[in-house]
Amino acid sequence: MSFDPLTLWSVVLLVVLMLAAIMALVWLLTPEETALLHWAAFCTVFVIGLAGVMSRGLVPDFVSVQLANAAVFVGYGLVWTGLRAFDRRRPRLVYAFIAPAVWIALCQLPFFRDSIVHRIQLSSVIVVVLLFLCISQVWKGWVTPSRMRGLLLGLLTLSLTMTVLRAPFATFMVDDNRLILFSNPRLAWIGLFAMLLLICVGFTLVLLVRERVELRYRSAAQHDELTGLFNRRGFMEEAVPASRKGGPMALMVLDLDRFKQVNDQFGHAAGDRVLVLFAEVLLLELRPGDVAARIGGEEFAALLPDVRPETARQIAERIRGSFRQELNRLKLGAGTLECSVSIGLALGAAPQGPAREEIEAAILRNMARADAALYEAKAQGRNRIEVAAIVAEDRPAA
Repeated sequence: MSFDPLTLWSVVLLVVLMLAAIMALVWLLTPEETALLHWAAFCTVFVIGLAGVMSRGLVPDFVSVQLANAAVFVGYGLVWTGLRAFDRRRPRLVYAFIAPAVWIALCQLPFFRDSIVHRIQLSSVIVVVLLFLCISQVWKGWVTPSRMRGLLLGLLTLSLTMTVLRAPFATFMVDDNRLILFSNPRLAWIGLFAMLLLICVGFTLVLLVRERVELRYRSAAQHDELTGLFNRRGFMEEAVPASRKGGPMALMVLDLDRFKQVNDQFGHAAGDRVLVLFAEVLLLELRPGDVAARIGGEEFAALLPDVRPETARQIAERIRGSFRQELNRLKLGAGTLECSVSIGLALGAAPQGPAREEIEAAILRNMARADAALYEAKAQGRNRIEVAAIVAEDRPAA
């Protein structure tokens, strides 16, 4: 069976065009992800450029050598601008045209115009620079856990490595000052592997967007929209891993006193401001690693892993005092704002290294004890802290 590299290349280019169509379709479904437009344009321009390079001898050299390769470089630049758009930074689209302009300008020099080997080496340098910019942007934007970013980083690094290795072997890709990469069956696999790698990059870019959309929906399902704190579901999702090391722990259940009066006297907008204010106080007074949530209307919870009883009590006192001070500064109109916080504090221990179900059961058990202590604080006059006694099953191991 005869092997026709040009036919295979045509199929690969068709696949890249289909990938561009997929990206455009995904953008229609998620129009806020404008990076997809950059990447769809990258695939389209790249195919146009590569088709122009393959047409050498059928079209003027200015088109197949200068303009076609310039289009390929624009494609690489659009990957970078798309990554910037994905990270919510200014895309700087005009920068994508600097490399093509440099290429066209240098191709006017006899050193590059008359030697395809020198042009291959020059194009390799340009692509390496563009890929380095892409890798740098992927790395700088990696602020949250992302498997797709890691995969993309690996694929781009592999592409950069292949491009670096291409420059020293440029003479093997040339015959009679013509590129034989697209027509020689013995060399076609090199270019095809690079193209398949590029297709993998394209699909990974789509998966990167999909991953973020999933994280966005998951975050919305686990957070309270008003305060930004976790909701009850998110609280349990975060509290379990936070308690996995075991050791002493504290759990607070906090409820705003006379909150209904705030709504009745000043309106629900004022009530929302009070809730947001308390959430800010809670985050300010808790330690890094503590988990806070709004679990009801004016009810909150906080898990403090690896904390001494006296430290937990001090943090609870700071929350109560700071909230009162911040309320005094809050201007809601005429009248006195009678609102405070009652806190139920349960002290205990998280079981070390058991199954998730056991940790969850220990957290729920301590939450029930903290809730009972909260009702005792309410019964004792509000604006106070009640500590639940440590029961035997929650006593830290000696």
